[in-house]
Order: sequence, then structure tokens, then C-alpha cells
Amino acid sequence: MRNILIFVILALPFGNPALAEGTDSQKTHFESANNYTVKIRSRVEYPFLKDERGSFLGAGFLINKALGWVATNAHVSASNPSIVEVAFKGEKFSEAKLVYVDHLLDLAVLKISTYRIPAFAKAANLECDAKPVVGSPVGAYGHPFSLDYSGTRGIVSGNRYRWGRYWVQTDAAINSGNSGGPLINLDTGKVIGINSATYSKRMSEGLGFAVQMIRACRVFKLLENEVNPSPPYIPISFAADEQIQDELVVAAVYRKQPVVWPLNLGDRLSALAEEPEKKFKHQADLIHALRGRNGPVELLIERSGKMRTVTVTSKARPKLTGRIGVHASGIIFDTESLKDDEVMNPDDFLFIQSVAETSIGALSGVRAWGYLASVDGKAIKTTGELCTYLSSAEAADKKVKLVTRHVDWDYRAQTRYSSHEITVRNVKLVGPHAPKGCG
Repeated sequence: MRNILIFVILALPFGNPALAEGTDSQKTHFESANNYTVKIRSRVEYPFLKDERGSFLGAGFLINKALGWVATNAHVSASNPSIVEVAFKGEKFSEAKLVYVDHLLDLAVLKISTYRIPAFAKAANLECDAKPVVGSPVGAYGHPFSLDYSGTRGIVSGNRYRWGRYWVQTDAAINSGNSGGPLINLDTGKVIGINSATYSKRMSEGLGFAVQMIRACRVFKLLENEVNPSPPYIPISFAADEQIQDELVVAAVYRKQPVVWPLNLGDRLSALAEEPEKKFKHQADLIHALRGRNGPVELLIERSGKMRTVTVTSKARPKLTGRIGVHASGIIFDTESLKDDEVMNPDDFLFIQSVAETSIGALSGVRAWGYLASVDGKAIKTTGELCTYLSSAEAADKKVKLVTRHVDWDYRAQTRYSSHEITVRNVKLVGPHAPKGCG
């Protein structure tokens, strides 16, 4: 939502007393939003995968006053902000800490000192139990185009599955600056979503998307109970079928993940055995069902036309707030655990998370989203070892030769290797809790 713009003109009813009364109620809900909506600004200097370098403005809202927790989008906070600050209406910005970030849900939780929360502030009333009703009136609240604490009205247009996740679709205008703000049910005053994205004006009008609150609430509750709410390891891939898009059929089973599931090709995953009525339609349903579960879980599957129960192990991925990478010459390296690593990265190479524009790395031709195969002919597979090696090269003012690997066609191969000689500068560990230097 940083650079995508859309303008929607909403017609408001006049003359009908019942509708006028409803409008007054909606106005009250917008006014109440001033008590929990905040402004957020962040700066990202060392972006990991799915983050962007730069300074960003967005919105958020208070979800737990006692803990000082504020919810927003992951693309507003990023997973490694150099600084992130929060301001309530009429108040100055205060520094915040990143508690949790989830790129799958586009969700982040920030923490501010409770001493910095003004007396008038109240936690938002969240709709954690029911999906939004299509046709119900909603308001998107935030700071569009720096028009602070502004609301736009519309309806819930649908509950959609797009881009590997579920969304609340709305025709309420969601503009730059609304990201991370609340999507409010104007009948009940409850927050039903977190404003996140919209299609460009060039493509359509009235298509905005918000994170479903019922899925965000699962994360909030787990965090309050000190349980890691990160998405679980899913050591299988599913076959996509354009004709049948509401079932999970196993296409690949991976054996080198932290968990291994006793599934066969062609198995269809149906539901949790304890909740057979809640059918899995998409991978997001499976992920949501396993969040917060660690240990044996029984799944109901169909194999060779017969229903049966299998026991799998559920394990949460590590929190992104704990990751530590290496920065050198504008390049950030880190591990990136993907479920198909045994196919795509069997040698456990470090992943090139990002490359800054106009940096030494970029000028040397290094590209992001590839793997570091070797440094001066040596395979280095840990961030600590890489940081130490590059730091020594920097101290000696010595150039190093990086060999990288990307998915690209070469002679009888689907991967291509490239060599880059770079001058090493500004070597250090980076991450939300990275120690100074090389640790």
C-alpha cells in the first residue's frame, strides 16, 4: 500500500430519518476511533526479504492498553526497522519496539511504554469471533495522504482468498496512509479488519482489502499467553487445480524440514480430527488451524478414497524478530528456511535478502533473492562465520570474490552461477536484536 493509489467517491443517503439516525451512529464510531487509532512512522535501513528500504508512514490502533500493544501492517513496520515510532492524536511521537511481525498475514504488533499512552486512549473493540457480514457498513480509518484521522465509508464486499491469505474485501477507500488502520463495522463499532491493500486506480475502483480480524486475534491471544504464534512448518506442497480450488491435495512431501509428516502423494487434507466440520479449503486454513499448536496433532485425510486419521507434528517457525543477518557493501545475507530447500537449496547456502540500490554490491552486479555459493572459493554457511571473514577482509582493505546462484536458464540447467569481485565495507550483524559488530 505504500505507492498504490485509489480514489473512491461514496454517495451518502439524505432525507430518510432512519438512515440519518444510522449516520449519527456511524459518526460516533468514527469519533471513538480517535481514541485508539495512532500514527506510525518507521525507517528501514537494512531490509530483509519482503521488506523495503526507506521511510514510511502509516496507521495502527491500540489493542491492549495494559501491555502497550499496537497493531499495524507488517509492511508499515517491516521486520527490521531501524526506528519505529507511534503517536496518539494530539500527542508527540514515542519510540516503539517490535513485538511480532508476520508477513503472511501482513500483521505486526508494536509495544510502547504505557507511560506514553494518554489518559483518553482506549483499546479498540475487536471482532474476534465472527467473519464480517457481506453488505454491512464499514469505515476505513487512518491518515490518507497525510489527512490525519480521516474516515471513508463503504460496505463489506466479500471475504476473499487472494495471494495465499484471507481478506475482508471492501469498497471503502483505502489510500496511502490508511495502511495498518482499523476497518470498523459502523453498526457495532467493532474493528473487523486491518486496512492493508488496494488495487490501483488504473485497474479498478472500489477494491480494498483488510486483514481479517478473526485471524489477527488468534495471534494476539497467543502472544498474551506467551506462545509463539508464528506460522507452522508445513513440510508438504499442494497441487494447484484451476478447476477445483477449494481442496488440499499433496503434491510433494519434504523429509529434511524440522518436522516430517507421514503423508503420501495424492492424500487430501480435510480438517483437524477434533474439528471435522471446519474443512480446509486453502493452505491458509491449515496454517490458521495449527497456529499455537506444538506437538502431535491429528489430521483427517482422504487416502485412496477412504477417510482416515493421521498424526502429524506441529511446530512454529522461529519469530522473525529473532533473525540476525550480515550486512556488507549494501548486501544483506541470512538463512531463509524454505520448505523445498532440499530441492532448491540442498547445500544450505546463505540467502541474499536484499541489495541496496547504488551500493557497492549492486554496482558489482549482485542481485537479491539468490544464494551465496562461495566467498574466495570457500563455502560459508553461517552468518557468524561470514561476518568474521568479511570483517577481516574489510580490516585488511582486501577485495573478495563472491559466487552467487540464481534460478535462471543456463546450458542444460535451471540455475546460473555468477562471480562478483567487491570491496568490503560496513560489515556488521543486522536484525532487531543483533549484537554490535560480529557479536
